[in-house]
This record gives sequence, structure tokens and C-alpha cells, in this order.
Amino acid sequence: MKIFLKFEPDLNFFLPEERRHRRFEYELNRRASVKDIIESLGVPHTEIGQITFEGQLVDFFFIPVSSGTLHVAGILMPFNVLNPSYLRPDTFDEIRFIADVNVIRLGRLLILLGFDVEYSSEYSDSEIADIAQAENRIVLTRDTELLKRKKVVYARRVKSDLPYDQLVEVVSFFGLKDAVSFFSRCTGCNVVLEPVEKGKILDLLEPKTKKYFNTFFRCPHCLKVFWKGSHFDNIKDKMSRLGLFIPV
Repeated sequence: MKIFLKFEPDLNFFLPEERRHRRFEYELNRRASVKDIIESLGVPHTEIGQITFEGQLVDFFFIPVSSGTLHVAGILMPFNVLNPSYLRPDTFDEIRFIADVNVIRLGRLLILLGFDVEYSSEYSDSEIADIAQAENRIVLTRDTELLKRKKVVYARRVKSDLPYDQLVEVVSFFGLKDAVSFFSRCTGCNVVLEPVEKGKILDLLEPKTKKYFNTFFRCPHCLKVFWKGSHFDNIKDKMSRLGLFIPV
């Protein structure tokens, strides 16, 4: 049995040149869901926003039993994972990420903006998928094959090459500008910082820090102390130039 497929331009990234901007034939000689069909052509299910077969909405589990045209569109921005959709009726309760080894610097920058990000250079693809499922985390990666795993529901195949460009990409894609809580987490532990009295940490501070700063925060896990010094202003300025919302 032959079916036809047409992918919208926003999914061209995953397709070879000869299958872009056109309707093409697909020989279906097995019983297969549209998820399996689409992913066999290179497009992970996490990047798909809508599927229709002969003009009717279908989900990932739909199995074609007659010839027809499968039309596949990408996800519209901003993508709110807290809202249910036809393809993804089960939503997350909060925004949390897991970053694979290819985008660890992106993960650290997202923590700097106050987002909960799990990461480790030691995680395998299967471990990332397990954690994403168990903890309801959005997977961030440049590994397309990772996103074809069934346990991964929400994700972004990061396309930008540089970490700060990746940061803008992810914040824009998921519509997170208003959710930024800059300098609220420990960049090493991904734990929410707690205010700490200056008098309790005086022995940890350099003379100039003691003299010019009075507001401090501490990570309850590693006990590292943070304050809004020149490094804070430099990073804030860079984030502002990138168009990211930074609270005053």
C-alpha cells in the first residue's frame, strides 16, 4: 500500500533535500503507526505539532489502513508544555529541563536564568530518557536519535551552535522570558539559593567584598556564597543585549 507524505517547511531541518517542499510517496508494507512512519523518515515525534490524514486530525498512534495523504506540521512557538494539546494531552506541572552532554553549557546558562536543569556528562541516552519520564523534564539535545525514544514527550532539538544563541533559541521556543528568575539558583548544584546574613559568612569574604556588599545568598547544598558583584552586572548586561528579560 502506498501513502503520501507532506511535511511543512519548519520540519525541513530533519529531511533530505529531495523530500522538502513536496508531497512524496511512501511504500507502507507493514502495520505501522504514524509515529513510526514519520520517525523512519528522520523527524522525531517531539518536533511535531500536528498530524492530519486526509484532512482529519490523528494522533501518534494512528495506523493507516488505506491510501491517503499524511500531512505533518511542526510545533508553533511559543510552545507551552503546561497546556494540553491533541498530540500531547498529558502536560507537565512545571518547567524543568534535562540537558545532554552536547548542550551542557546551555544547561548552565538556563540555571543562571533560574530554571531547573538536570545535567551530567555521564548520562547515557537511555538514562536521560528515564529521568525525563520519571521527573517530567524537557529534554534539550543536539542528538536527533535521542528524541525518538518513546519515554521522551517534550523536548527541543537545539539547532544553534553557540551556547548563548542556544539560550535565546530555547527561551524563545518555550516562551520563557517572563519566567526568568535571574541569579536564583546555584549554578553548580541547580539548587535554589537562600538568603544568608552577612555576619554569618564574614570569614568567607574578601576585604573588598566585605566593604562594598551587604546582600548575600548561599547554596544549601554546597554552601557556596553568592552576591551581586561585577560578575552579576556583566552577565546581566549580556543577557539584556540578547533580548532576555532580566528583573531589575
